[in-house]
Order: sequence, then structure tokens, then C-alpha cells
Amino acid sequence: MDPRWKTVPALLMCSAAVLAGCSSGLVHREGFDAAGRIALVSVALPAVDGASRDGNRAVLAAVADHAVDVVRKDLAGLRRWSVLDASKGQFSKAMQSFGKAAEGGLVARFPNAEERSKARELFLAEQLSWSKQFVGPPGLLAVPREALLPDEELTRKDPAVRDVALQQAAALCGALQVDAVAFAHLRLSIRHLGSAFIVTEGPRTDGTASMSAALVIVDRSGRIILDSGVRPLDGRSPARDLLPVYRGAGRDEVIDENIDLADPKKKVPSALAALAEAAVADLMKDLKKMLGK
Repeated sequence: MDPRWKTVPALLMCSAAVLAGCSSGLVHREGFDAAGRIALVSVALPAVDGASRDGNRAVLAAVADHAVDVVRKDLAGLRRWSVLDASKGQFSKAMQSFGKAAEGGLVARFPNAEERSKARELFLAEQLSWSKQFVGPPGLLAVPREALLPDEELTRKDPAVRDVALQQAAALCGALQVDAVAFAHLRLSIRHLGSAFIVTEGPRTDGTASMSAALVIVDRSGRIILDSGVRPLDGRSPARDLLPVYRGAGRDEVIDENIDLADPKKKVPSALAALAEAAVADLMKDLKKMLGK
């Protein structure tokens, strides 16, 4: 692969589902229409180690936090329902409970005790991996779409992992006293385009960032009532170029290890926040088409 390119990897369910939009997109109309109160509980962005792991994670956490407000606002306009702000202090205990279910809470999905214990262990291992691979906003979760549905993950998951994730989402609905919970996933690509290498003060070399957004909503029964589909990054995804994303000057410095999102003039964080807004706007536009609005 050309070393100038860096793509940060991110990453149906019932007969009553009405398929629309992307090949894997769906809406369970009865369940969706019955949800009168929901909560956005997760925004996941892929982590970028690069030149400063902590600095990059801080930038991405701030972008995810900005995306929370954007997604929540747009969800409120998607249909007539209440959208809970789950990041408030009184809900912190409920948010922290995700992934910590006792075996007793999994009985309905795993009647066999041995299978139940194995499923929980598999889920906890995946959850640990997600905490390293993804970044979320303060106070909320960073649960990628692959936790709930097949996605672009490199290693095929045991189906039990998603069974536990859906049970946990259902339990979170109860803890937050909502009808459904929403999980947003933002995909991010950082790369260099073209043969010219523009160097700015620092020194830093230019690159391009692009982003797309996906959404999954799960109800109190652990059923997926809306899925936007995988929505991979492509040429139609919102993008911003000429960003000072690489530390160092010139061609030789354009490598993954030099990606630094915390540039001194804050051009990259600002661009990523704008990309999040554009990606969510594209997502909501397609969801409205899926819902026939």
C-alpha cells in the first residue's frame, strides 16, 4: 500500500423489517414508531495513535462530544419523539453499567450456564479491544457499529458477542427509562492526496481528512429498530484537504506515525468538527429517505 495513504479502520434482523437505503440498512417500522423516548448513548470515532496518542485521543474526544449535540439535535428532528441527554450527571451510573451485566441478566438469551459465561467473557474481551480502538465523548460510550451488527471488522466475531451487546443495550434502556437507545459511529480517514507536499510552520505537511456516519437504534427488548447500514468511506464522503496533519516537512514525513491532530493553530480539530456535522447531515438525509419522509 502507498505509505502516503492512511485510512483509520473503524470499523438484519427480522421479517417485519422494511429494507431501504444501503444494502444493509433497515427500519423495523412497528418498533420504530412505538419509540416515544430515546437516548443517544454512544458516539464512536476510530482512535489514531500517530505522533501523539494522548493528544490525538483528546482531539477525537472533543470531536465526538461535538457530534453528540449534532446527532441529538438531528434525531429530535427526525420524528416526533423525546431525545434524552444521557450525558448528564444523574445518568452516569447507568452509562457505566454497560458491559457489566451479571450472568443472571443474560439468562433469556443464554439459558445454558456454560454458554452464558462464555458469551460474557467474549463480550468483555471485545469491549476491552473497543476501548483501545475507538474514542468516545466524555460521559457517554464509544461502542462501534460492529458491536451490534456485522461491519468492517477484520476478524469475524462470535455471534454471542452481539447477543450480549444487544442485551446490554436493552438493559440500558431500562436504566435510562427510555424506549430505545441510539449508537452513532463516525468513520475517519486521514491520508495525503496528490504529488505536491505543502509544508507550513511547525513544520507540518498537508493531508486530507474525510468522514462518514452510521447509526443503530436498539429498543427495550434488545431488537434493532433502525440501522443506517455500514456506510463506508468513499469519494462522496465529506472531506477537507490542505490540513496540517503530519509532523515534519515533506514527502518523507507523510507516514502514519507522524499524524498529529492537535496542530498549534487548531485547524485540524476545527475541520474535524465541521466534518462531523457534514457526515451527520448526510446520514440524516439518507435516514429520512429510508423512513419515507
